[in-house]
Amino acid sequence: MAKAKSSGTAAAPILPKAVDSQLSKALALVEAKKYAEATELFQALVGPAKEAGSLTLERTVRNYLALCERKTAKAPKGAARPEGDAQWLLNRGDSQGALTLLDKAIAAEPTNGILQFLKASAFAQMGDAEAAAEALNRSLLLDGDLLHLYRLETDFDGVRNTAPFAAIERS
Repeated sequence: MAKAKSSGTAAAPILPKAVDSQLSKALALVEAKKYAEATELFQALVGPAKEAGSLTLERTVRNYLALCERKTAKAPKGAARPEGDAQWLLNRGDSQGALTLLDKAIAAEPTNGILQFLKASAFAQMGDAEAAAEALNRSLLLDGDLLHLYRLETDFDGVRNTAPFAAIERS
């Protein structure tokens, strides 16, 4: 939600101006490394994100909230999650940076489906359909509910109609 995406398979929800404005402010605070202030805004966005009915928006808000909480050391010890950092990198188009982070995280947590999903997103952003499909298939084996997220994620639009994705598209 934080980055502009060209086309999508599902129409993006139209957000109320207040939600859109608050999200923009929160993201600007993250960019400015004002994590404590951003945390408050993201906490207030959790409910409206869920009410908007957008899994992408809800995931983005929760990932950024986790990132901000880690940066302000409010998260319990041992609760650091790489998902928010990877999402942040992907939203900025730093696919290679996200892959580096995700490879380390997956080595430590090989059964985490969302990490595999984010890795698939990174490969899709890079246009590597074969690697994206392989990572997506691993993520779906770990968490079948991620198929819904895949269908909404516009990062896959450039590779969705390729041969490696044929079986996934039929499911």
